[in-house]
Amino acid sequence: MTAARPVRVHKFGGTSVATADRIRRVVQLVQAEPETARRVVVVSALGGVTDQLLGCIDAALARTGAHRTTIEALRQRHQEVLEALVLPEERTALEAQLNAHWQALTELLDGLYLLRECTPRTRDAIISFGERLSAPLVAAAFRAAGSEAIALEATELIRTDDTFGEANVDFATTNRLIRERFAAIPEDQIVVVTGFIGSTPEGVTTTLGRSGSDYTATILGAALDAELVVIWTDVDGVMSADPRLVPEAFVLPHLSYREAAEMAYFGAKVLHPRTMEPLQAKGIPLRIRNTLNPAAPGTLITAEAPPPPWYVRAVTAIRDVAVLMLEGSGMLGAPGLTGRAFQALAEHKINVLLVSQASSEQSLCLGVRAADAETALDVLRRTFAFELETGRIRRIYLVPECATVSVVGDRMRHQPGLAGRMFSALGQANVNVLAIAQGAAETNISAVIAQRDAQRAVQALHETFILRTMRAHLFLIGTGVIGGTLLDMLARQIPQLKEEEGLELRLAGLATAERMLWQPAGTPWNEARERLRAEGEPMDLDRLVQLLTTERPRRLVVVDATASEEVARRYPDLLMAGVAVVTPNKRANTLSYEFYRRLREIARERRVPYRYETTVGAGLPVIATLQDLLLAGDSVRRIEGVFSGTLAYLFNQMAEGVPFSEAVRAARAAGYTEPDPRDDLSGEDVARKLLILAREAGLPVERSDVEVQPLVPDELREVPLEEFLARLGEQDAYWRERVEEARREGRRLHYIGRIEDGRLAVGVQAIGPDSPFYNLQGTDNLIAFTTAYYCRTPLVVRGPGAGPEVTAAGIVSDLRRALEQMR
Repeated sequence: MTAARPVRVHKFGGTSVATADRIRRVVQLVQAEPETARRVVVVSALGGVTDQLLGCIDAALARTGAHRTTIEALRQRHQEVLEALVLPEERTALEAQLNAHWQALTELLDGLYLLRECTPRTRDAIISFGERLSAPLVAAAFRAAGSEAIALEATELIRTDDTFGEANVDFATTNRLIRERFAAIPEDQIVVVTGFIGSTPEGVTTTLGRSGSDYTATILGAALDAELVVIWTDVDGVMSADPRLVPEAFVLPHLSYREAAEMAYFGAKVLHPRTMEPLQAKGIPLRIRNTLNPAAPGTLITAEAPPPPWYVRAVTAIRDVAVLMLEGSGMLGAPGLTGRAFQALAEHKINVLLVSQASSEQSLCLGVRAADAETALDVLRRTFAFELETGRIRRIYLVPECATVSVVGDRMRHQPGLAGRMFSALGQANVNVLAIAQGAAETNISAVIAQRDAQRAVQALHETFILRTMRAHLFLIGTGVIGGTLLDMLARQIPQLKEEEGLELRLAGLATAERMLWQPAGTPWNEARERLRAEGEPMDLDRLVQLLTTERPRRLVVVDATASEEVARRYPDLLMAGVAVVTPNKRANTLSYEFYRRLREIARERRVPYRYETTVGAGLPVIATLQDLLLAGDSVRRIEGVFSGTLAYLFNQMAEGVPFSEAVRAARAAGYTEPDPRDDLSGEDVARKLLILAREAGLPVERSDVEVQPLVPDELREVPLEEFLARLGEQDAYWRERVEEARREGRRLHYIGRIEDGRLAVGVQAIGPDSPFYNLQGTDNLIAFTTAYYCRTPLVVRGPGAGPEVTAAGIVSDLRRALEQMR
């Protein structure tokens, strides 16, 4: 029988009725509903009471006597609520009603104390008192606020079997009882019903399982043909992921029944797994709202919901999972084996969360709760004892400490690429997948992973499917001139990157030769150097590499802004672990050819970005140009150029009459030189650049294959740096004469590198006006590629080849390309 007035059912959880003030808020919220609606209120026990009652059971069984102390504290708490809410003229009668409950509860617990045994039936009876004590108080609060209200025990209304702890509802009988009872109640009267409980046909109290008050509300809503069921809780709605795992999780405004049910099954905490069932057949909407924030609209759950971006609505996780593995070649084609496993587990009331079977039928994977794992393992070994003995099943074993992560969405059906995108995201987050399952309805895809990876996995999937922004992390090694400029440049660009391109780049830490700071959650860009000084620990490269490779966040890029060979030799470790490397450090690509080849192989096989454009031309696209030519099928005949912005600057300064020593000091002060300027003056820096280009062009050459003409004599290259700088003036006269000699011939000096016919050479050349190098200014580099396609006129790349700004800009460009590759 449908009521003349539209029915609205409101359910309030324990936190919503935890105190007298919270109950007053409940009264206000329900009274704010339209008076034309018939109002039904389902309540849980006062916050924390059910857990305390369970504690009383444990205390009574242990015979500590502590259950009496707890009961007295609970009695006092309820009495304080009664005195704060109930009309004076009602207190005596209500106190008598509650005292009868306290007496019955105490007798049950004292019985446990004596018998040292608690059956499931007795347990249900004891924990039912939480709701049986709260409902009369809430009804009295409504009356005190001027509303007609009565309290009903759901034992009168909800008929179940005797599966104590999680009873099954007899809906035909329940619906009839609810309709008959409500037909006898005036429609303007607010009905407060105990959540969580029901009774058998014999009148024995049962419970519907933890969070079963939600279930009570939807059972009532369906029986009364309600227009809306509202679940009031302490959160703003159903979240896109567990906010404890994903701080950026947000309230989902709309879900379908199927999505909500899948989310409940796969770990969402707001809803009871069976909550949706009574409402779905009748299309009754349900809304989740926050008692403490009633202005928030919450989450609406209906038969259908608008499709979300990428067709995924939410990401869920179930922790404390174990995986049972059955393996053996004798399983192939063996009929009934999976059914026997399910039957055996069901007989021991063990729920299987997830099933995955190899297409060869030689392995079967079953996910169960960790609490059931050892029992399940024993059950399966006994069930398949014959198969184990005969070798048809080779082994049955347990993988503990697992979690199940799932993406859920109604519109995932028939959408190609979703599974690939999911597992790509997990792979990029360095999460290994143990087993995979997808429901026939295609509303979820689940993966079993190690529990330690759960947070990283959920964050990666949420970012990929829900936020549609890309979060990446950068770790910077080296905060000198280049590294410091890079930090400042990125700090200015971060807001724009996030707003315009959906890229959230976090700084995961810094390292120098002396100290290191590892903060994978992110540290403010503008405060990073100060935090390194204040909070950093002594630099330990082995420990740093371990942190970067084993505790890394998703999408980690290491920028090496040093000239350290020791750091460069650790690139393989980083790349093997999925950590991208971006660097202006030439050392890695100029060690042995075998090391260079190995780096490229690892990067290619692991699909991890390794970018080093700035090793040759600072911000100039020299390597990219060469790679593009080769990709187009071109072949290199000659590469020549001014590869050093530093040396270009020196020779341009000397051409204007500046002494050699002063030009070097000016270049060093401007940040044009390497940390040790002898790398430039020895020709070593240009030799390395030439070696890198030769290898990129396909030549398997070593550093010893490069002919180098240094700018300073050997005896100066071997002395300490300070002495070297002090003695630079000894070279002024020599270079003044060289510059003058070239000028008399109408030429200019430049330091040129050339690759031709397999020969690599770098040195000083006097260049005439017909050369493209003649008019270079400042720190300009010029690299000319003569190829099969560009044989008449070389392809030229020209621009500033030194300076912290252009180098940092080149690193940013490489970083952006690396991040794009990691999407």
